[in-house]
Amino acid sequence: MMRICIFGGSFDPPHAGHLKLARHLIEALSLDALLLIPAACSPFKSGTHAADFQRLDMCRLVFADEKMEVLPFEIEKGGTSYTIDTVTHIRALYPDAKIYLAMGADQFLCFVDWRQWKDIMRLATPVAVCRSSQNMLGALEAYADRELRAHGEAVVLPFDPLEVSSTSIRRRITMGKSIDGLLPEVLLPYIEKYRVYTKDGNYVRAVHEKLSEYRFRHSMAVAETAEKLAEKYGADPAAAYTAGVLHDILKEQPPAEALAFFEDRGVTLTPLERGAPKLWHAMAGAIYVREAFDVSVEIAEAIRWHTTGKAHMTTLEKILFVADFISEDREYPGVEDMRRRAQTSLELAMDEGLRFTIEELKSRGAPVHPDSLACYEEIQKELQKETDRKEIPENE
Repeated sequence: MMRICIFGGSFDPPHAGHLKLARHLIEALSLDALLLIPAACSPFKSGTHAADFQRLDMCRLVFADEKMEVLPFEIEKGGTSYTIDTVTHIRALYPDAKIYLAMGADQFLCFVDWRQWKDIMRLATPVAVCRSSQNMLGALEAYADRELRAHGEAVVLPFDPLEVSSTSIRRRITMGKSIDGLLPEVLLPYIEKYRVYTKDGNYVRAVHEKLSEYRFRHSMAVAETAEKLAEKYGADPAAAYTAGVLHDILKEQPPAEALAFFEDRGVTLTPLERGAPKLWHAMAGAIYVREAFDVSVEIAEAIRWHTTGKAHMTTLEKILFVADFISEDREYPGVEDMRRRAQTSLELAMDEGLRFTIEELKSRGAPVHPDSLACYEEIQKELQKETDRKEIPENE
């Protein structure tokens, strides 16, 4: 008979203690499979601090051992997570298996308060995981005998946990403190990339909720590229990253909603702008991020001008404009040349990007925004000045 154990929780984030317990369950219960199920909304918790997709991603990175499988059942189902629903689902998947249900000592001691707890016991065997203390083991065994075992099997499993909690890890990350040894090493690059448990992490979650997976991945790629360009060209890397994350937040807003957005805020579109919906997300996005988030005017302005450009752009504005062209996900012909140009100067990359955009619009008979023309003209002058400076002999 196949032996399976359900191990659920918020996993916000999954940490070294979770991984140690997962491995212990597999060994102690002689499991064929351990099913790790992140909760959508546990009735015992007030919420999570990472997005559902992030908790799933993190769990898949951490619980990658043989016999471990991460299931998105509760997250995909949505709503409050009740164990009876999950156990019923797993029983349907494995009708002939021996199924265990892992839980902490505190949950075990209030198991009779759970929704349909007797039905749960008919479908799975509750397993109380507790410290290897004779007093605690004895209390749990007594509770199991008194309250549970008349209705089915119940197991008390000794375990020596790591002294770590998801709450303390989130707090340490938010405060910028070290988390060495608290998380599996495989998780650290992910948390850094998505800025989980930081202010930027809130922006990442908001963007993920509004955009398709393709557009979300593009936004993250632009954020990473913008951060690197800021480090190279002396702008604020944090501001560049935030601008990259948020730059397309309204990219997939339906046209009718976009027009209503402008009308509600008294924004008048020029005839050219009204006929160019591809520009709307930058215009609306700049307003939206100021209304919805605590971002600076400089970040909002970078978002505003990342499509057309304009004369007298700041370094941050130029960085976002260029990052949108050369982010890692871009694969159009000529992108490698654009990336090389960006390593020489922002203006050199902008020159190529603007020229491409203007020529493409003209080839379709579409009008070019005056701000793009003004930006292109200014970039040309800046590049010419740089060329003239290099041609002046040093002895002059």
